[in-house]
Amino acid sequence: MFDIVSRTQAVILRSIGETLAIIQQQTGITPRHVWNLYTEAQQRGWEPGILLKIEHVQNRDRCGRKKKITPAVEQAIMDAVIKDQYGREKILVQLGLQFSISS
Repeated sequence: MFDIVSRTQAVILRSIGETLAIIQQQTGITPRHVWNLYTEAQQRGWEPGILLKIEHVQNRDRCGRKKKITPAVEQAIMDAVIKDQYGREKILVQLGLQFSISS
């Protein structure tokens, strides 16, 4: 949602005692989000007064559907479409069946 620099700035400003309203004016991050960023940085091992690292403020991994296609399979599909003169006429279902992936 916010870039790493804005999140870092918000956490540092909060650690030196800046008010949440001023942090919101400077970064655009809501007070609740600043509070969450600050507590999450502490949970990840950061303490006020020590160096704030990227891993303290970076986004968490999001849940979601994992990629089923590996780079090797992706390259094989590209090769099949380029090599086969009728490859461009194949529909996604045919390619999916050929390479055992769902379309």
